[in-house]
Amino acid sequence: MSRTHSPETAAPAAPAATPEGLSPLPNGLGWVVSSRSLTVRLLGDHRLGVLEPQPVMAHLVTKLPDELHPQVDEIAAFAERVMLQTGPARHQVLRRAFGGFFDADAIEALTPELRRGAEDTVRRFAASGGGEFMTAVAFPYAVRVGARLIGFTDDDYRRLHKLSQQVALVAYAARLDDPAEAVRAGHAALVRVREIVAAARAAAPPASVLGAWHAGTLDLSDEDIEANAVMLVQASLETVSGMLGNAAVRILGTPGALADAASRESLLDEALRAEPPLKTLERVVREPFQLDGHEFRSGQVISVRVADANRLDDDPVAGRALFSFGWGAYRCLGARLARHQARELFQALHHLAPDAAPADAEIERVRHIRFDMPRRLRVVCSPPAADGASLTRALTDALEEEDLDRPLTSLEREVTYVVLKENGVLVPEDLRGPTTIREWVTWALSEHG
Repeated sequence: MSRTHSPETAAPAAPAATPEGLSPLPNGLGWVVSSRSLTVRLLGDHRLGVLEPQPVMAHLVTKLPDELHPQVDEIAAFAERVMLQTGPARHQVLRRAFGGFFDADAIEALTPELRRGAEDTVRRFAASGGGEFMTAVAFPYAVRVGARLIGFTDDDYRRLHKLSQQVALVAYAARLDDPAEAVRAGHAALVRVREIVAAARAAAPPASVLGAWHAGTLDLSDEDIEANAVMLVQASLETVSGMLGNAAVRILGTPGALADAASRESLLDEALRAEPPLKTLERVVREPFQLDGHEFRSGQVISVRVADANRLDDDPVAGRALFSFGWGAYRCLGARLARHQARELFQALHHLAPDAAPADAEIERVRHIRFDMPRRLRVVCSPPAADGASLTRALTDALEEEDLDRPLTSLEREVTYVVLKENGVLVPEDLRGPTTIREWVTWALSEHG
């Protein structure tokens, strides 16, 4: 009797070890990435995209009455035009259309406005001997630059930022106790957003995004421009303000750094690496693939911990890459502009508030899942000395009056108070003496010169 041998079967392959710097999200949702080299390779992979609104909205409508479906459809149609929420091919089309507002030539043309905005903001701050940096400097300066770039007034920019947040919350409505109310509020906000954008478009400066739209020089549909103009508002406030606040902690807290341009630049880089304004970058696997023997499945979320990935190491794959402005196809359009904003702001602080320094040893930071920035940053500085020629020019320009010895009207006196305050001179409420431009400048120099 002969024995028949069973065919040999190969032992099942052991699962590949999880690469270093990769850890799982709960319930197989995806992966957290903290490795520099993995971040470069994953964010540069065309098989990764972003979470697009259609699946989220399709799930949301299952929880809503039929009469709200058209409102969800309208919000989804608006959201899917946003370049940060669309597929790679469409993203590139939108990116090219808006890229001209952020290239080197555009930034050079915008630099005088950046400088004026920085000087105006810092001058008011210094006139008060400092104050709360985030609310008095970082946020107002980010608003001013963002508003000028896009073509809004500062007030409209602020309104749109709040309204756009309300629209964005609709994406989370399915998790709420009353998703219908969230949809109604989001749709009402979208209607108001469109009214503000339409009114601003006609009055926007020619070099702005809305000005180019009004002139017909953007090769995109009205709907695409509208959605992405609003996206630029939403994307340019907390991130820029956070960058400025984080840099201020290091620059103003390091003796001698504010006076040295190279130190300012180095500390700005240090802040961007250690405290990126956005804590994480999220991508979605569009099609399955393997990397170093590890499988990434369609639909999985890839969440990059930016501060961890920013840490320099000896891996040649990543070099000195900085991920605080993103990486790959969806990298931040405004990275160059953001750096220029920071340079102009700290240059203005050096000239107008050279002794500015944090008032507290410990800095309170925000507790937020997305943003990393100071919550409060009290800064103290000496009010600047008054400059006679500058004050005279500021007053004659504001009052449209070249006669330095004509008595001013009561309305002109009110304008004078404002101009002097903006130039670092505070006027006591009971002061009644000066009556002409020359007398006001003489008084200011005697008190603040």
